Amino acid sequence: MNKDIQEFLKKKPELVVEWQDNYTDATGWLVINSLRNGATGGGTRMRSGCNLPEVVELAKTMEIKFVVSGPDIGGAKSGIRYDFKDEKDKLDILKRWFKYNLKHYKTHYGTGGDQNLDFGRHVFPLLSELGIKHPQEGIVRGLYKDLSLASQDKIISNLVKGVSLPVRFDKFLESLNFKLSDISTGYGVYESLNNFFKLTDQDLKGKRVILEGFGNVGMPSVYFLYKSGARIVGIYDKDWNVVDENGIGIIDFIKNKNTFTKEKQVKEIEYPEADIFIPAATSHTVDKIKLDKLKEAGVSVFSCGANNPFVNTEVDDLANSSISVLPDFLANCGTARLFSHFMKPDVLLSEVDFLKDLEDCMYVNLKEVIKLENNIFNLTDKMYKLVLNKIND
Repeated sequence: MNKDIQEFLKKKPELVVEWQDNYTDATGWLVINSLRNGATGGGTRMRSGCNLPEVVELAKTMEIKFVVSGPDIGGAKSGIRYDFKDEKDKLDILKRWFKYNLKHYKTHYGTGGDQNLDFGRHVFPLLSELGIKHPQEGIVRGLYKDLSLASQDKIISNLVKGVSLPVRFDKFLESLNFKLSDISTGYGVYESLNNFFKLTDQDLKGKRVILEGFGNVGMPSVYFLYKSGARIVGIYDKDWNVVDENGIGIIDFIKNKNTFTKEKQVKEIEYPEADIFIPAATSHTVDKIKLDKLKEAGVSVFSCGANNPFVNTEVDDLANSSISVLPDFLANCGTARLFSHFMKPDVLLSEVDFLKDLEDCMYVNLKEVIKLENNIFNLTDKMYKLVLNKIND
């Protein structure tokens, strides 16, 4: 990792808001790395081990991600450290957190879902109860402050309608009542791989895929890979795994995931032969041991569905120097692109237009770094340099 990137990551954020719940031991942090063009954005997560350095790191990742995906704003993140008991307990904590930070959501900060928090089931409904028209309202108010209130409200209305558009282009996902917001990040992970193989004159069809984390990101990503002819040979979730070297039938697996035969996770995981690894669980899951095992299994490409998947910079550097790592701020920018797309004044409310926009975003950014030196290693550093140049312009 070069000096400029290290300086960016070490630079103190513009604002850190710390919160202590009055009724439980929940502690939260809102980190605003910067207010570029009057606005900032980043999702909200809740987990028992969350801490301030983690949230700072994620806010900086969001800063980079918005340069890649748009809109042209700063990066932020919210993290709540809490071991919630059940869904009601989770919602009670989240509502009190939102109330505490309400002024930010009204004027300059937009948020979304993240670990253990879903955009459609948790974030949007609770903020709506508090009078926020859309979780990205603060970005619209800050970024488009020179527009009339009516024009801002029209953009917010487009956001509400756009991200909630039902998926119609895929009949299976349509039958499950999926919305664009349910698939946007996973579709982006898929498109990052699809465009990588196109730009390196390879075929995605037949490639063997290992997934870590069968959630809102991982599930759609392997579904679209499966439909493109890739073979899903391993799925590893928190407490179980499914391995089939001949390929897992993803459609049947999604339909019957609660009854599908799953092996309990063991401490020493052995991976099947594979070409692609998608870390899509939580941050910092890939250590040197796991990296070595994946390389031994034949993995040559990572598409980072999770933010900051490597345990530290040393493992990050080892991975980038020996395999092709499609960085998190590109690979999982689908939801950021979704918000950015429907935040454009006079945008068409079309799922087809959004999917094409996301595909173009992946292609343009990957083409820029892959063709830069005709080298498929150290892609993260190359993209960081290009992004930091844009931030510093």
